[in-house]
Amino acid sequence: MAPRLRRTLEKMGGALQELEEVRLRAGRPLQVETGLVSTLVTPEGLFTDRKERAFRVTEEDILRSLQLMGENSLYTLEEELKEGFLTLPGGHRVGLAGECLAENGRLVRVKRVTALNLRIARETIGSSRPVLPFLVAEKRPLRIMIISPPQAGKTTLLRDIVRSFSNGEGVPAPVKVGLVDERGEIAGCFRGVPQLDVGIRTDVLTGCPKRDGIFLLLRSMSPQVIATDEIGRPADLQVIEEVLNAGVGFIVTAHAWDTQDLALRPVLREIWLQGLVEKVIILSRRYGSGTLEGIWDGKTKKALPVKPVRLGVGN
Repeated sequence: MAPRLRRTLEKMGGALQELEEVRLRAGRPLQVETGLVSTLVTPEGLFTDRKERAFRVTEEDILRSLQLMGENSLYTLEEELKEGFLTLPGGHRVGLAGECLAENGRLVRVKRVTALNLRIARETIGSSRPVLPFLVAEKRPLRIMIISPPQAGKTTLLRDIVRSFSNGEGVPAPVKVGLVDERGEIAGCFRGVPQLDVGIRTDVLTGCPKRDGIFLLLRSMSPQVIATDEIGRPADLQVIEEVLNAGVGFIVTAHAWDTQDLALRPVLREIWLQGLVEKVIILSRRYGSGTLEGIWDGKTKKALPVKPVRLGVGN
């Protein structure tokens, strides 16, 4: 962060531990999100709902923060800027908005960044413990999909399921996991080395497109399970079918509110209706990020008897 911003955030003290997002918009108040609360922040680091009292972010604050995130070498981030986000060491993700450059009707990159959204990644070791008994049958991991709206803990739960399978915690035996971390959020790799715990038997490809990464791992690393984040594109169905043809399980996530919403998205609907996924975990933010709403059986299309609970809290 730019020094002026950093000093303000440091004044928040213990509240920093609860941050999920920090939003910077040029000429607008500093906004943060903590759990279920979205609020503004004063120059003294206090929460407020009055915009006239809030710290006002400048375009210079955003530019300086972006330079620091790129270690003062923005040209090295050119490819990420084309995608509209940056991934920082530790798996933290920075979304970008502003003036775009387009050619022939296609986005080239965000050429003038006027807003940043820092999403803070956190490990919740053991958060998958309550769901693990539902994810294994006949001593093998099942084919799993985690669905939720944004900021409901899909990636955090995926990471801990991968860690548990890889370490053999809460499952009959450890398995080799191939993790395609396209955006660097799951393992939080820095120079190719995971900074977050994804288990001792997990091989990670970071910054690699899902399709290419999955085929590479299948050919070279003999995984028993493939894991990746946020599927939903037409090509993803073919990739899932290739994984199944190789006799390998999978753990994936997708954006959807529930099974009804899932059935409205063409690719996810096909995966659901064809029974390619064996268990669907549904998360929400009812009691905060990572609230388990339910687990559905992909073959019977029926909900299993589980009660809503916030994973990782008192489990």
